[in-house]
Amino acid sequence: MNIGKNFKIESDKMNVTLYRWKTDKKGESYWSPLGYYSTVKNALSGLVDQGVRDTGLTDLRIVVAKIDELKADIARLEI
Repeated sequence: MNIGKNFKIESDKMNVTLYRWKTDKKGESYWSPLGYYSTVKNALSGLVDQGVRDTGLTDLRIVVAKIDELKADIARLEI
């Protein structure tokens, strides 16, 4: 299940895995695992937490905008 352009969630019998789309120094792109969770709800919470960390917590307006962006991406999912 893709979430926006840069994240996706996949699951197997044991975990729900949150991935981020990355590009290496050679310009090759790939999905990199960010975390392993027991439920989709926990993975989505992990996505929001990661988004907040990605802001660097430099400005509260930036943090709030990132949370709003991620919530909008989550809301567009067909759950």
